[in-house]
Amino acid sequence: MNNTLSASSSATDTKSADSGNGFAKYRPRSSIPLGLPTGVYAQQCVAAAYASRLNPYALHVKEQEALQDHLCHLHVTVYLNIRNGILRLWTRNPMVSVTKEEALGCAKDYRWMNLASFAYEWLVRNGYINFGCVEIPMRFVTPKVGRRKHGPVIVVIGAGMAGLGCARHLEGLFRHYRDASTSPRVILLEGRRRIGGRIYSHPLRSLQSSKLGSGLVPKAEMGAHIVVGFDHGNPLDPIIRSQLALPYHLLRDVSTIYDIDGSPVEEMQDAMDERLYDDVLERSGFYRLKPTVVPSAEGDRSLIDSGRDLSTSDGVTVRQYEEARASGTIGLLLPTKRVRRGVGHKTADITAPGAPGADSTRPEEHPAAFMCQTNGWRLNNGVSMNDTLNLDPVAKASSSQTLGAVLDDGIRQYQRMLPLTPKDMRLINWHFANLEYANATNVRNLSLSGWDQDIGNEFEGEHAQVVGGYQQVPYGLFSLPTKLDVRTNKIVSKISYDPTDSGRQFAVIHCEDGETFAADKVIFTGSLGVLKHESVQFEPPLPEWKRGAIDRLGFGVLNKVILVFDQPFWDTDRDMFGLLQEPPNQDSTNQDDYAANRGRFYLFWNCLKTTGLPVLIGLMAGDSALQAESTPDHEIIAEVTSQLRNVFKDTAVPDPLETIVTRWKSDKFTRGTYSYVAAQARPGDYDLMAKPIGNLHFAGEATCGTHPATVHGAYISGLRAASEVIESILGPIELPNPLVPRKGKSEPVIPAATAAGQKRKEPHTPAAPSVPNPAKPTTSPRQQAYEQAMWVFIQSEIGPPLPRPTRVGINPFLLYQKDHRSMCRAQCDETYQALRNDLNVRAAHHEVQQALGQMWREASEEEKRPYIEQSEVNRQTNAELCSRWKQQMAEWEKKAEALKVKWCAAHPFESWGLDSAMITLTPGMSTGVRVASASASDSSSFPSLGLSTSDRGHGATTATPVGPGIVVNDSMHNSNT
Repeated sequence: MNNTLSASSSATDTKSADSGNGFAKYRPRSSIPLGLPTGVYAQQCVAAAYASRLNPYALHVKEQEALQDHLCHLHVTVYLNIRNGILRLWTRNPMVSVTKEEALGCAKDYRWMNLASFAYEWLVRNGYINFGCVEIPMRFVTPKVGRRKHGPVIVVIGAGMAGLGCARHLEGLFRHYRDASTSPRVILLEGRRRIGGRIYSHPLRSLQSSKLGSGLVPKAEMGAHIVVGFDHGNPLDPIIRSQLALPYHLLRDVSTIYDIDGSPVEEMQDAMDERLYDDVLERSGFYRLKPTVVPSAEGDRSLIDSGRDLSTSDGVTVRQYEEARASGTIGLLLPTKRVRRGVGHKTADITAPGAPGADSTRPEEHPAAFMCQTNGWRLNNGVSMNDTLNLDPVAKASSSQTLGAVLDDGIRQYQRMLPLTPKDMRLINWHFANLEYANATNVRNLSLSGWDQDIGNEFEGEHAQVVGGYQQVPYGLFSLPTKLDVRTNKIVSKISYDPTDSGRQFAVIHCEDGETFAADKVIFTGSLGVLKHESVQFEPPLPEWKRGAIDRLGFGVLNKVILVFDQPFWDTDRDMFGLLQEPPNQDSTNQDDYAANRGRFYLFWNCLKTTGLPVLIGLMAGDSALQAESTPDHEIIAEVTSQLRNVFKDTAVPDPLETIVTRWKSDKFTRGTYSYVAAQARPGDYDLMAKPIGNLHFAGEATCGTHPATVHGAYISGLRAASEVIESILGPIELPNPLVPRKGKSEPVIPAATAAGQKRKEPHTPAAPSVPNPAKPTTSPRQQAYEQAMWVFIQSEIGPPLPRPTRVGINPFLLYQKDHRSMCRAQCDETYQALRNDLNVRAAHHEVQQALGQMWREASEEEKRPYIEQSEVNRQTNAELCSRWKQQMAEWEKKAEALKVKWCAAHPFESWGLDSAMITLTPGMSTGVRVASASASDSSSFPSLGLSTSDRGHGATTATPVGPGIVVNDSMHNSNT
């Protein structure tokens, strides 16, 4: 097994960069919009890093590992500005892959081209850009004479989100690193008849719906259900909302909880009991194990926020600086003046993921009784406001104590302080059930010290449901841009692998049907439940460190009951409602009595907006989820229907037309739903789950310690596994030496004919340096620095100018084709299949487009009217938004003009910048801002908000639907906005 792939797509250019010719065909700043103020551009870059789960001000640990011996610590800021700029290109239009040319255009000078090249390759490899259903252009290589060799064969076991995400990213990376002589393959083996894994949208057959979009049928979510926020780094955001353009419904929180007698719980009592539960949970956080934070090098925040680079160098690498800082010898390494002024980078001091700041002090800062009284509770007789909870005896009774034991003890102590009624106990235990839903197990199985070890990594924004079924997401990953090689009904029974990854031994995958597959690399994405159950035999057996992590982590279960009715009898404007459950002894106030039943139908999802039918999905969490595994369907249906009739007494609640009860623990392909941190678990167990063994790699939600038990966590783990596989084949990204050429070294030379756009037959003129020069003579560096400082001041006072609002589509035909493309494609396919007598033939894209145009031309005025009216509404909306923006910009410019006059009066140019604090601009380096003239009264000096053709705005992209809610892109990046 030879390393037959080529990494030359990155190495060729970077190796020759130092010679002065490697980057001659690329242009610095070509991806930085000319009309965009530098401060605004910088803010967009910072936001893009946050939206990619990266710290905009600090290196990722893996970035630092690769760069620390090659990068000057003063150039960390430059690198981060470039990396964030590349991320900006991707986040502004994830419909189209970022090219290397675009990425290198984020560098402001040829000196930084090697940094841009590394940043691009690192982001691509690790799945921060160019991931999902986007097409990756195949690198051009000169064909070689002779037979193509077989490239590496990668077998991915499991076609859930981890497996599909891994395979799709591998396919993209193989295209990115294409070699002329090899043909790599990626094969997915799936035991089920379907793809999606624990995402399963079950078709509903009792009723038909006309409320869903074209091509969508009613489906109920048997497994994963909720997108837990699109913002702040969820990789499903660009896939769902851009690449697949799936419709989704944003959820509102629980608005009503019903008691056992069917009456709604008063909001005041609900709030008081919830605060009591929150207080106990917060106090238990004192016993949380403090995570180990690995510091990484940070750039200069002020420079990054203002979009400026630091071009000087002192020859001290990141590793040298970090080691000196850690040992306290930084003064011996750097001149005293530089240290005192704080030049250079520093260790990242923002709160690291998983390191909540609230843990720095004990939560018992205020006595429990005082907090209760503050929240509206009346204390029992004899209880002082200074009385508090003492959780230490229970919490410290065992090194592997559970969260549930401490929470239960806290509730018992509150019962001695407060007049808690059975109704209060039911409400408090409803919140216990909600916590058990989040962790797929009873709270008495959760580790006290580590149950929320992923805290701080949550995404932001409203939660959402995908209209028409969550399974459209894995199907989109399977289908686009080309279908993956998925073999269903392939139940894997044994995996023989090479624990040394010597390259001399294939991995062999054995299936129950007798078929075997040989692979260079194998990625196992099956669930932790399958590993615990030992459904798959490994040869040699998994090492003890891997088995230990498998045994210590927990794998829980959540079950659902799905009910389809003829008509809704509930408030259809509410997305969910809750039910309180009573213990076996209805009047009991014993906390232990509530555990068994509190999660039984504790929450109902109203799925009318996502299925188009009157559907309720009831959740069974904690112990109730396990009970459902052995309870017959008819008993569960009778019980849940009885409870619904008890709540909605004023309405005749009929028997459901269609019912489904899930039993995920009995499913041999999963053995449960998702992982949790069990009492015996250790820090780092999730990392051990992810660690490869030779040529055997692992992915899945239980291998993602930052986002376990989630769909996005499974997908992120697939990206990580794909990156590991490519790294094991190609090795690390190659870096030239020196990484950054010395300042003043000759720049690449571009022939004048090419630079000026002349034809090759024209007379050759002497070549000129390719340093980007302004079209007109510019002011001196001191003048530019003066104007830059003025702009920074203005922006700090009134903020950046508002960006021009995005235009909403005003072409009625485009609106029409979005609704009719699926139907038109199906008709075209049927026509061609009938003509050619071949059921596999499909109509071409342009043929479907022609048919759509014909349908539009032949449509009646009545059919066209809604789309014409909608386009007119969009036109008016565009006009209103533009008008409002112009008014706001006029106000902004008025304030800016006043601030400009004020600043210039306080800082006359003749006396400004003559001291050591003056900003120095490198020759050939632009501020990126259309700066002010010397005259303080020149109102035209303030930057405009025009976008260049290098800006990847969404408005420049035309998306063509190709199926129910699935789109592909028809445009290039460099379209005019």
